[in-house]
Amino acid sequence: MGSTSIGKLDSAAPAFSNWIANRPVEALSGKVFEHVSPIDGTVVARFADSGEADAAEAIRAARAAFDSGVWANAPARHRYKVLLKAAQIIEANQQKLADRMVLESGKPAVTALGEVAGAVKTFEYYAGKVLDLEGSAISDRVPSALGLILREPVGVAAMITPWNFPLLNPVCKIAPALAAGCTVVVKPSHLCSGPAVLLAQYLAEAGVPDGVVNVVTSALERGAVVGQSLAASADVDKVAFTGSTATGRAVMRAAASNNKRVALELGGKSANIVFDDADLDTAAKVAVSAFCFNSGQQCSAGTRLLVQDSVYDRFLDAVVRNAGLQIVGDPREPTTTMGPLVNREQYDRVMGYVEVGRECGKLAIGGDRPAAPALDRGFYLNPTVFADVGNDSRLAQEEVFGPVLAVVRFKDQADAIRLANESRYGLAGGVWTRSLDRALGVVRRIRTGKLFVNGYNNVGIDDMPHGGYKDSGIGREFGREGLAEYQQLKTVQIKLG
Repeated sequence: MGSTSIGKLDSAAPAFSNWIANRPVEALSGKVFEHVSPIDGTVVARFADSGEADAAEAIRAARAAFDSGVWANAPARHRYKVLLKAAQIIEANQQKLADRMVLESGKPAVTALGEVAGAVKTFEYYAGKVLDLEGSAISDRVPSALGLILREPVGVAAMITPWNFPLLNPVCKIAPALAAGCTVVVKPSHLCSGPAVLLAQYLAEAGVPDGVVNVVTSALERGAVVGQSLAASADVDKVAFTGSTATGRAVMRAAASNNKRVALELGGKSANIVFDDADLDTAAKVAVSAFCFNSGQQCSAGTRLLVQDSVYDRFLDAVVRNAGLQIVGDPREPTTTMGPLVNREQYDRVMGYVEVGRECGKLAIGGDRPAAPALDRGFYLNPTVFADVGNDSRLAQEEVFGPVLAVVRFKDQADAIRLANESRYGLAGGVWTRSLDRALGVVRRIRTGKLFVNGYNNVGIDDMPHGGYKDSGIGREFGREGLAEYQQLKTVQIKLG
């Protein structure tokens, strides 16, 4: 993907407008908000501070574009070419997109470039799916009739996306929606809005018609109003949300106003289970990346580590040793593996859980800031591991969204399954064992949407569905299932003769 270096902060922060009907549009109020980088407190961007009226304008553009059929009725090969062109433009602008993510969210440059690569692959994947769109015919039920099952675009889709993966989260919703023939309105998080605005511009450059992709930005104070108006609008047919479970419930309540389709990718407290026959050295390294990747700011992070009694002490030592190898620092430096938390509020929240951990476990490493004076102005936290944590404690049950690991003991396979399932969440998880029988036995009994066996997060298969059980949400993203979220079925019965 190229160099992982990044330039210095611009002295004049760039200004981003809303993107509606393929043109930049200021907020109707004329208001803007500044975004402060978590790296060092410098203002790195200014955005339109939109309200309900701005959201309504974007919805009108998306509704008009969908009803006109300019995109939904375009030949499949045309939509295929546009999505493939979008992937090429994103790849050509990889450094600009990565720089923007680093400055706004604080993620390491190498991680940001990896996110761009994921966005490129996602557009390529769904471009291919456009040429594979098909319904089915039923002709053998009765001789005098023919049945057709058509797959049609659901309509206007509203997308409310978070800051932790500010490019890939919009892309994994927009790409399948466009492949299906939908039009979209995106409201990115106020904590990292730039990548979504740039993405909309690149899609226009690729040939997406006016009104098909629209982006509305807003500050924290008005963001909830914009999100609620998108979810409640009678002109929106589907809402996709990624974020906290509490906010997901609010989105679902608003969406009930016209019984629109809802997809929610919510919180997690995923169990990473290590049995005594596992490759312990590899498992320890991956267990650290599972809770430290993106500074722990991911819903599927493996922040609940379940370790079998017989190898507990040895494995804990290996985890602590590997956690100490993480390089916490300026995310613009190519050697940095962990950048800052996204803002002061998130830092204070995570530090609150560090105090919870001191009460319910034994601090094995971390719990403090890096000593480097150059990092004093940012929201940095060293990898933090608590041992001997009870599975019923707050640290093991609540989503921290930071680099804080709760290590829990278990006795045997049945105990591991019980502990893993004792959670309100069910988003992801891991199983480490050399026994295929044991691995499959555990996988089949854990109630969670995604499980990794002898790995965590990325095992090289990018096009499989992602989503959760229980309080981790409903619906799926990525893969064929992600495309189906933006399609609806129509049955047609034709009387012959």
